Amino acid sequence: MFALLLQLNYRLFEKINALAGHWVWLDDTMIFCADLLIFVWPLLLLLLWGRPNSWRKRPLRAGEEAIVQKSRATILWIAPACLLAYLFNLGVEQFVFEPRPFVAHHVHLLITHVADASFPSDHTAWSFAVVGMLLFSLPPVLLAAWQQRIAEGKSSLRTAAILLPLVLMGLAVIMACCIGVARVFVGVHYPDDIIGGALSGLLAAWIVTLLQHRLSGLTEVVLHFIQRIHLA
Repeated sequence: MFALLLQLNYRLFEKINALAGHWVWLDDTMIFCADLLIFVWPLLLLLLWGRPNSWRKRPLRAGEEAIVQKSRATILWIAPACLLAYLFNLGVEQFVFEPRPFVAHHVHLLITHVADASFPSDHTAWSFAVVGMLLFSLPPVLLAAWQQRIAEGKSSLRTAAILLPLVLMGLAVIMACCIGVARVFVGVHYPDDIIGGALSGLLAAWIVTLLQHRLSGLTEVVLHFIQRIHLA
């Protein structure tokens, strides 16, 4: 059974990696996604953080403030989630060593990479740690805001206040998936590395989300300090 899974893993890798080297635009796109797209995460989180309250022309309504505060609280805990995901990966690497595809096979290698452990993918783990934090934390507050908007009328809450976090969450999922697929496309990871990294990131996000709930008081203190220095 295990041998069959390994065979399916390599066949899927071959199908994805075989697309490399045929179209320059596709190669360049995948190289960007594999190497540089991860650096777009801070920009996405900055958009989700929003303008400091002192920069706004009008005060936030109750529902809007709840969304903004929850979004900012979640962003504060993303760094610990990414760190925990990385520690999970380091732990797995102590027991499972899978060489990079370009070490064991002839592949279409589009980027240079050291020949270290392939499983699980750190890029994917970090990305899905971000995705997990957003998906585990934001939907309840967005649903509550939408229900409030229905109950109190459109004047109580702007649609954009709900749509923006939803759009950014959707972009986050797309970005994480693109990074994972691109790492296979350029020849530095197998598909199971991406699955393992995604699970590592989601598990870390779930644990940190539980920790966030228990330490909500600490989060509020940090957010209050950030507001006092006009960064929130």
